[in-house]
Amino acid sequence: MAKPSPKYRYNPEPRLSANQLSEYLKASPTRRKGIIKDAKFPRTIIVAQYKGARESIGKFICSPERDAGILAAGIASLTAREEELDASDWTKDDSRRSIEAITTFHNSIQAIGINKLDCRPILPGQPKLDISGVEISVALDATTHRLKGGENMVGGVICLFSKATETSGTARAERCKVAAVLALRFATEHLGFLGKADPKLCWAIDVMNGKPYRAPDSYKMLLDNMSVSCEEIALRWGSIDAPADYDGPPIT
Repeated sequence: MAKPSPKYRYNPEPRLSANQLSEYLKASPTRRKGIIKDAKFPRTIIVAQYKGARESIGKFICSPERDAGILAAGIASLTAREEELDASDWTKDDSRRSIEAITTFHNSIQAIGINKLDCRPILPGQPKLDISGVEISVALDATTHRLKGGENMVGGVICLFSKATETSGTARAERCKVAAVLALRFATEHLGFLGKADPKLCWAIDVMNGKPYRAPDSYKMLLDNMSVSCEEIALRWGSIDAPADYDGPPIT
């Protein structure tokens, strides 16, 4: 009989996703501990949703013509995926969610103002950010560009997906602002070969609400808060115990 796959993985060094860092900044002390535990001992069954929507929207915003046919093709592909005879319940649900996200994005294009941005594809395998000893994953969906006074300026777009009923309005806005500032930091640290990082080019799009968020004018304060929070995370990482049912790799 095959041995069951472990429920947990183990990250010996401090690392968080952009979403986890965003939540951490506003979380209670008890929830902060839980966020660190979830990051140190992540569950293996967690699978990223909205992949189909992310791919279609990313392709659309990076196309010079902004051809709506790209979004229509994405919906057609996801519909076929949902209707496959062997599609799992998870696959069907994810396909429906992605279709809803693409449709909502299409209906919100003018409100989002994406036509104001010159977006270009970003290569896969993006490097991580190191903030005060914590590795932060930032997944840009595109780089953004403009010419200012003869100088190339660069930024990035991050699309965020979650239904309006799944997160409060205030929390969604804060998460988007954090994502936009992380895009700015990413552009500063890793996109210098394309130009100078520009806060006005660093956007987070709340796809399901059809709202864009640019890096706020107070981004330096938010960067400072991130640094202090990551210092705290790095200090606490080693003292966080594994869940009671932990079955992952040996803890070093």
